[in-house]
Amino acid sequence: MTLLVLLHTALTLSWLGGYVLLLSKAGPVLHKPRVHRALGRTTGVVLIGFGLALVTASG
Repeated sequence: MTLLVLLHTALTLSWLGGYVLLLSKAGPVLHKPRVHRALGRTTGVVLIGFGLALVTASG
């Protein structure tokens, strides 16, 4: 069980470390106004879609 926990911890740290490295390199591009607007709009559309799916889901 301990080995499984250590493996999970190592995989998580490597994944998050890679994620941080990728975002630190992509930071200047993501802060451009055009990209920033596109990300905001895309996020808005996805959240509205999730909301509509939740409203129309039969429960």
